Amino acid sequence: GVSYAAPIDADSFVLKSPYKVWDSNYNAYSVPLYFANSGTDVPVFCIEHAISPGIDDTYNKQGEEIKDYGLLYLLDHSFAKGISITDARGDDAKYVEAWVTQTAIWDYLNQRYPSDPNHAITDAQKNAMQSAQELFLVDNASGTDRSIYTSSTPIYAKYVQPLVTKAIQASSDRFLKVDIDTTNPASIAEDKSFYESPTITVGGEGLLEYDVSIGGVDGAYLVDMNGNNMNATNIPASTTQFKVRIPASKVGTEKLDVTVSATGHFDYLTGNEYVAAANQQKVVTVTGTTKDVSDGATFQIIPTPPTGMNVAQTIYFIGLIVLLCGVGIVYANAKPIENKQ
Repeated sequence: GVSYAAPIDADSFVLKSPYKVWDSNYNAYSVPLYFANSGTDVPVFCIEHAISPGIDDTYNKQGEEIKDYGLLYLLDHSFAKGISITDARGDDAKYVEAWVTQTAIWDYLNQRYPSDPNHAITDAQKNAMQSAQELFLVDNASGTDRSIYTSSTPIYAKYVQPLVTKAIQASSDRFLKVDIDTTNPASIAEDKSFYESPTITVGGEGLLEYDVSIGGVDGAYLVDMNGNNMNATNIPASTTQFKVRIPASKVGTEKLDVTVSATGHFDYLTGNEYVAAANQQKVVTVTGTTKDVSDGATFQIIPTPPTGMNVAQTIYFIGLIVLLCGVGIVYANAKPIENKQ
Protein backbone atom coordinates (compact mmCIF):
# COMPACT_ATOMS: atom_id res chain seq x y z
CA GLY A 1 0.00 0.00 0.00
CA VAL A 2 0.91 3.66 -0.22
CA SER A 3 3.03 4.70 2.75
CA TYR A 4 4.21 8.29 2.33
CA ALA A 5 3.14 11.43 0.52
CA ALA A 6 5.53 14.16 -0.61
CA PRO A 7 4.24 17.45 -2.04
CA ILE A 8 7.13 17.78 -4.50
CA ASP A 9 7.73 17.25 -8.19
CA ALA A 10 10.98 15.33 -8.64
CA ASP A 11 12.16 12.08 -10.23
CA SER A 12 13.58 10.84 -6.93
CA PHE A 13 14.48 11.85 -3.39
CA VAL A 14 16.03 10.42 -0.23
CA LEU A 15 13.83 10.15 2.84
CA LYS A 16 15.22 11.84 5.99
CA SER A 17 13.82 12.15 9.53
CA PRO A 18 15.98 14.31 11.81
CA TYR A 19 13.23 15.42 14.21
CA LYS A 20 10.14 14.34 16.11
CA VAL A 21 7.40 16.49 17.65
CA TRP A 22 5.72 15.53 20.95
CA ASP A 23 2.96 17.16 22.93
CA SER A 24 3.67 18.65 26.34
CA ASN A 25 3.11 15.41 28.25
CA TYR A 26 5.24 13.19 26.03
CA ASN A 27 2.40 10.68 26.06
CA ALA A 28 0.84 8.43 23.46
CA TYR A 29 0.98 10.64 20.36
CA SER A 30 4.05 11.92 18.51
CA VAL A 31 4.81 12.97 14.93
CA PRO A 32 8.12 12.05 13.25
CA LEU A 33 9.07 14.80 10.80
CA TYR A 34 10.15 13.52 7.37
CA PHE A 35 11.97 15.48 4.67
CA ALA A 36 13.19 14.87 1.14
CA ASN A 37 16.98 14.95 0.72
CA SER A 38 19.07 17.07 3.11
CA GLY A 39 17.68 20.03 5.00
CA THR A 40 14.11 20.69 6.10
CA ASP A 41 12.70 22.64 3.16
CA VAL A 42 10.74 19.78 1.56
CA PRO A 43 8.52 17.91 4.04
CA VAL A 44 7.34 14.36 3.26
CA PHE A 45 4.21 12.97 4.92
CA CYS A 46 3.33 9.47 6.06
CA ILE A 47 -0.10 8.34 4.92
CA GLU A 48 -0.19 4.95 6.64
CA HIS A 49 0.09 5.53 10.35
CA ALA A 50 1.13 1.96 11.21
CA ILE A 51 3.93 1.53 8.62
CA SER A 52 7.55 2.34 9.46
CA PRO A 53 9.64 4.51 7.12
CA GLY A 54 12.66 3.58 5.06
CA ILE A 55 14.98 6.28 6.38
CA ASP A 56 17.87 7.16 4.01
CA ASP A 57 16.25 5.12 1.21
CA THR A 58 15.95 6.58 -2.29
CA TYR A 59 12.41 6.85 -3.67
CA ASN A 60 11.92 6.92 -7.46
CA LYS A 61 8.86 8.21 -9.31
CA GLN A 62 6.75 5.49 -10.95
CA GLY A 63 3.29 6.84 -11.89
CA GLU A 64 -0.07 7.87 -10.46
CA GLU A 65 -1.22 6.21 -7.26
CA ILE A 66 -3.51 8.30 -5.02
CA LYS A 67 -7.20 7.98 -5.90
CA ASP A 68 -8.64 9.55 -2.75
CA TYR A 69 -9.40 13.15 -3.69
CA GLY A 70 -9.81 14.21 -0.07
CA LEU A 71 -6.20 13.17 0.59
CA LEU A 72 -5.02 15.03 -2.50
CA TYR A 73 -6.93 18.07 -1.29
CA LEU A 74 -5.19 17.87 2.09
CA LEU A 75 -1.75 17.66 0.48
CA ASP A 76 -2.47 20.55 -1.86
CA HIS A 77 -3.90 22.70 0.95
CA SER A 78 -1.31 21.68 3.53
CA PHE A 79 0.99 24.05 5.35
CA ALA A 80 3.84 22.55 3.33
CA LYS A 81 2.37 24.31 0.28
CA GLY A 82 2.71 27.80 1.70
CA ILE A 83 -0.17 28.14 4.19
CA SER A 84 1.25 29.60 7.40
CA ILE A 85 0.50 29.34 11.08
CA THR A 86 1.11 33.00 11.79
CA ASP A 87 1.28 32.74 15.58
CA ALA A 88 4.12 30.17 15.58
CA ARG A 89 7.65 31.21 16.53
CA GLY A 90 9.75 32.33 13.57
CA ASP A 91 11.76 29.49 12.00
CA ASP A 92 9.99 26.96 14.22
CA ALA A 93 6.72 27.62 12.35
CA LYS A 94 7.58 25.03 9.67
CA TYR A 95 7.85 22.30 12.32
CA VAL A 96 4.50 23.26 13.80
CA GLU A 97 2.98 23.35 10.31
CA ALA A 98 4.40 19.89 9.55
CA TRP A 99 2.87 18.54 12.79
CA VAL A 100 -0.53 20.01 11.88
CA THR A 101 -0.44 18.67 8.31
CA GLN A 102 0.72 15.18 9.32
CA THR A 103 -1.91 15.02 12.06
CA ALA A 104 -4.62 16.12 9.63
CA ILE A 105 -3.61 13.41 7.14
CA TRP A 106 -3.67 10.64 9.75
CA ASP A 107 -6.94 11.88 11.25
CA TYR A 108 -8.63 12.17 7.84
CA LEU A 109 -7.57 8.68 6.73
CA ASN A 110 -8.63 7.19 10.06
CA GLN A 111 -12.10 8.73 9.66
CA ARG A 112 -12.42 7.74 6.01
CA TYR A 113 -11.13 4.15 6.44
CA PRO A 114 -11.85 3.19 10.06
CA SER A 115 -11.54 -0.57 9.42
CA ASP A 116 -8.08 -0.33 7.81
CA PRO A 117 -5.45 -1.25 10.45
CA ASN A 118 -2.80 0.81 8.62
CA HIS A 119 -4.82 3.94 9.40
CA ALA A 120 -5.71 3.01 12.98
CA ILE A 121 -5.33 5.60 15.75
CA THR A 122 -5.85 4.41 19.32
CA ASP A 123 -8.09 6.22 21.79
CA ALA A 124 -5.04 7.28 23.79
CA GLN A 125 -3.41 8.71 20.68
CA LYS A 126 -6.61 10.55 19.74
CA ASN A 127 -6.92 12.06 23.21
CA ALA A 128 -3.30 13.27 23.16
CA MET A 129 -3.67 14.55 19.57
CA GLN A 130 -6.85 16.48 20.32
CA SER A 131 -5.83 17.97 23.66
CA ALA A 132 -2.27 19.16 22.90
CA GLN A 133 -1.68 22.88 23.57
CA GLU A 134 2.11 22.86 23.53
CA LEU A 135 4.55 21.18 21.14
CA PHE A 136 8.19 20.16 21.69
CA LEU A 137 10.74 19.54 18.95
CA VAL A 138 13.05 16.58 19.68
CA ASP A 139 16.41 16.26 17.93
CA ASN A 140 16.63 12.56 17.04
CA ALA A 141 20.44 12.57 17.03
CA SER A 142 21.05 14.26 20.39
CA GLY A 143 17.75 13.55 22.12
CA THR A 144 17.48 17.17 23.24
CA ASP A 145 14.15 18.95 23.06
CA ARG A 146 12.71 22.46 23.27
CA SER A 147 9.28 24.05 23.22
CA ILE A 148 8.32 25.38 19.78
CA TYR A 149 4.66 26.35 20.16
CA THR A 150 2.05 27.08 22.82
CA SER A 151 -1.64 27.82 22.37
CA SER A 152 -4.38 28.91 24.74
CA THR A 153 -6.73 26.42 23.03
CA PRO A 154 -6.15 22.87 21.69
CA ILE A 155 -4.08 22.98 18.50
CA TYR A 156 -6.23 20.23 16.94
CA ALA A 157 -9.45 22.27 17.11
CA LYS A 158 -7.64 25.41 15.97
CA TYR A 159 -5.86 24.08 12.88
CA VAL A 160 -6.30 20.33 12.27
CA GLN A 161 -10.05 19.87 12.44
CA PRO A 162 -10.90 22.60 9.88
CA LEU A 163 -8.50 21.00 7.38
CA VAL A 164 -9.99 17.53 7.91
CA THR A 165 -13.56 18.81 7.58
CA LYS A 166 -12.75 20.47 4.25
CA ALA A 167 -10.97 17.34 2.99
CA ILE A 168 -13.96 15.12 3.82
CA GLN A 169 -16.24 17.55 1.99
CA ALA A 170 -13.89 17.64 -1.00
CA SER A 171 -13.83 13.84 -1.17
CA SER A 172 -17.62 13.67 -1.53
CA ASP A 173 -18.35 16.85 -3.52
CA ARG A 174 -15.53 16.64 -6.02
CA PHE A 175 -17.41 16.02 -9.24
CA LEU A 176 -19.69 18.14 -11.39
CA LYS A 177 -23.33 18.53 -10.39
CA VAL A 178 -26.19 19.69 -12.62
CA ASP A 179 -29.44 20.41 -10.76
CA ILE A 180 -32.81 21.60 -12.14
CA ASP A 181 -35.41 23.26 -9.92
CA THR A 182 -38.24 20.75 -10.35
CA THR A 183 -40.53 22.72 -8.03
CA ASN A 184 -41.15 25.19 -10.87
CA PRO A 185 -42.15 23.74 -14.26
CA ALA A 186 -41.14 25.09 -17.64
CA SER A 187 -43.28 28.05 -18.68
CA ILE A 188 -44.25 29.86 -21.88
CA ALA A 189 -43.50 33.54 -22.45
CA GLU A 190 -46.34 36.02 -22.23
CA ASP A 191 -46.16 36.65 -25.98
CA LYS A 192 -46.11 32.86 -26.59
CA SER A 193 -42.83 33.15 -28.55
CA PHE A 194 -40.70 30.78 -26.45
CA TYR A 195 -40.71 28.28 -23.58
CA GLU A 196 -38.34 28.75 -20.64
CA SER A 197 -36.87 26.06 -18.38
CA PRO A 198 -36.76 26.14 -14.58
CA THR A 199 -33.51 27.45 -13.02
CA ILE A 200 -30.51 25.20 -13.76
CA THR A 201 -27.54 25.16 -11.35
CA VAL A 202 -24.04 23.91 -12.21
CA GLY A 203 -21.12 23.60 -9.77
CA GLY A 204 -18.32 21.49 -8.36
CA GLU A 205 -15.22 21.76 -6.16
CA GLY A 206 -12.32 22.96 -8.31
CA LEU A 207 -14.48 23.83 -11.34
CA LEU A 208 -12.81 26.34 -13.69
CA GLU A 209 -15.42 26.63 -16.46
CA TYR A 210 -17.97 24.46 -18.26
CA ASP A 211 -19.76 23.85 -21.57
CA VAL A 212 -23.49 23.12 -21.99
CA SER A 213 -25.37 21.20 -24.68
CA ILE A 214 -29.15 20.73 -25.01
CA GLY A 215 -30.76 17.52 -26.27
CA GLY A 216 -34.31 16.53 -27.17
CA VAL A 217 -35.27 19.67 -29.09
CA ASP A 218 -33.88 21.99 -31.77
CA GLY A 219 -33.21 25.70 -31.49
CA ALA A 220 -32.57 25.84 -27.73
CA TYR A 221 -30.32 28.56 -26.31
CA LEU A 222 -29.11 29.74 -22.90
CA VAL A 223 -29.95 32.90 -21.00
CA ASP A 224 -28.65 34.21 -17.68
CA MET A 225 -30.90 34.93 -14.72
CA ASN A 226 -31.64 38.38 -16.16
CA GLY A 227 -32.75 36.95 -19.51
CA ASN A 228 -29.61 37.90 -21.44
CA ASN A 229 -28.29 35.47 -24.06
CA MET A 230 -25.27 33.37 -23.03
CA ASN A 231 -22.58 31.45 -24.88
CA ALA A 232 -22.89 27.71 -24.31
CA THR A 233 -19.11 27.15 -24.10
CA ASN A 234 -16.40 28.28 -21.67
CA ILE A 235 -18.95 29.45 -19.11
CA PRO A 236 -17.01 30.65 -16.02
CA ALA A 237 -17.54 28.73 -12.78
CA SER A 238 -18.79 31.98 -11.18
CA THR A 239 -21.89 31.72 -13.40
CA THR A 240 -23.64 29.03 -11.41
CA GLN A 241 -27.21 29.45 -12.71
CA PHE A 242 -28.95 29.91 -16.05
CA LYS A 243 -32.10 28.95 -17.97
CA VAL A 244 -32.83 27.34 -21.33
CA ARG A 245 -35.19 28.94 -23.83
CA ILE A 246 -36.80 27.09 -26.74
CA PRO A 247 -38.64 28.84 -29.60
CA ALA A 248 -42.35 27.96 -29.51
CA SER A 249 -42.12 27.10 -33.23
CA LYS A 250 -39.83 24.19 -32.29
CA VAL A 251 -42.33 22.70 -29.84
CA GLY A 252 -45.11 20.53 -31.22
CA THR A 253 -48.20 19.21 -29.50
CA GLU A 254 -46.53 16.35 -27.61
CA LYS A 255 -44.75 16.52 -24.25
CA LEU A 256 -40.96 16.99 -24.58
CA ASP A 257 -38.14 15.72 -22.36
CA VAL A 258 -35.27 18.21 -22.68
CA THR A 259 -31.80 17.14 -21.49
CA VAL A 260 -29.25 19.64 -20.20
CA SER A 261 -25.70 18.22 -20.32
CA ALA A 262 -22.67 20.02 -18.90
CA THR A 263 -18.97 19.22 -19.23
CA GLY A 264 -16.90 20.83 -16.50
CA HIS A 265 -13.21 21.65 -16.84
CA PHE A 266 -11.59 21.11 -13.45
CA ASP A 267 -8.39 22.15 -11.75
CA TYR A 268 -7.65 18.58 -10.78
CA LEU A 269 -4.98 17.01 -8.58
CA THR A 270 -3.04 13.84 -9.28
CA GLY A 271 -0.69 11.86 -7.05
CA ASN A 272 2.55 10.44 -8.43
CA GLU A 273 3.79 7.15 -7.00
CA TYR A 274 7.36 6.65 -5.77
CA VAL A 275 9.01 3.35 -4.84
CA ALA A 276 12.14 2.83 -2.73
CA ALA A 277 14.44 0.17 -4.17
CA ALA A 278 15.47 -1.07 -0.74
CA ASN A 279 12.05 -1.99 0.67
CA GLN A 280 9.45 -1.18 -2.02
CA GLN A 281 7.52 1.17 0.23
CA LYS A 282 5.59 3.70 -1.83
CA VAL A 283 5.41 7.49 -1.57
CA VAL A 284 3.43 10.01 -3.59
CA THR A 285 3.58 13.65 -4.64
CA VAL A 286 0.65 15.87 -5.61
CA THR A 287 0.56 17.91 -8.84
CA GLY A 288 -2.09 19.86 -10.74
CA THR A 289 -3.71 19.15 -14.10
CA THR A 290 -7.02 19.75 -15.90
CA LYS A 291 -9.72 17.10 -16.11
CA ASP A 292 -13.15 17.07 -17.81
CA VAL A 293 -16.15 15.70 -15.89
CA SER A 294 -19.73 15.51 -17.23
CA ASP A 295 -23.19 15.45 -15.68
CA GLY A 296 -26.75 16.14 -16.84
CA ALA A 297 -30.39 16.53 -15.88
CA THR A 298 -33.78 16.62 -17.63
CA PHE A 299 -36.86 18.84 -17.55
CA GLN A 300 -40.21 18.55 -19.33
CA ILE A 301 -42.14 20.88 -21.58
CA ILE A 302 -45.91 20.38 -21.73
CA PRO A 303 -47.08 22.32 -24.82
CA THR A 304 -49.68 25.01 -24.23
CA PRO A 305 -52.91 24.32 -26.19
CA PRO A 306 -53.41 26.52 -29.30
CA THR A 307 -56.29 28.35 -27.62
CA GLY A 308 -53.70 30.27 -25.68
CA MET A 309 -54.91 28.76 -22.42
CA ASN A 310 -52.51 26.81 -20.27
CA VAL A 311 -53.09 23.20 -19.26
CA ALA A 312 -54.86 24.04 -16.02
CA GLN A 313 -57.14 26.53 -17.76
CA THR A 314 -57.92 23.99 -20.48
CA ILE A 315 -58.84 21.30 -17.95
CA TYR A 316 -61.06 23.82 -16.12
CA PHE A 317 -62.75 24.89 -19.37
CA ILE A 318 -63.42 21.31 -20.48
CA GLY A 319 -64.72 20.45 -17.02
CA LEU A 320 -67.03 23.45 -17.09
CA ILE A 321 -68.45 22.41 -20.46
CA VAL A 322 -69.06 18.87 -19.18
CA LEU A 323 -70.70 20.24 -16.05
CA LEU A 324 -73.01 22.56 -18.03
CA CYS A 325 -73.92 19.76 -20.40
CA GLY A 326 -74.80 17.60 -17.43
CA VAL A 327 -76.96 20.34 -15.97
CA GLY A 328 -78.73 20.68 -19.33
CA ILE A 329 -79.47 16.98 -19.47
CA VAL A 330 -80.83 16.98 -15.94
CA TYR A 331 -83.00 20.01 -16.79
CA ALA A 332 -84.35 18.35 -19.93
CA ASN A 333 -85.19 15.18 -18.03
CA ALA A 334 -86.89 17.12 -15.28
CA LYS A 335 -89.01 19.37 -17.55
CA PRO A 336 -92.77 18.40 -17.41
CA ILE A 337 -94.26 16.90 -20.56
CA GLU A 338 -96.83 19.21 -22.08
CA ASN A 339 -100.35 17.86 -22.48
CA LYS A 340 -101.53 17.98 -26.05
CA GLN A 341 -105.09 18.97 -26.60
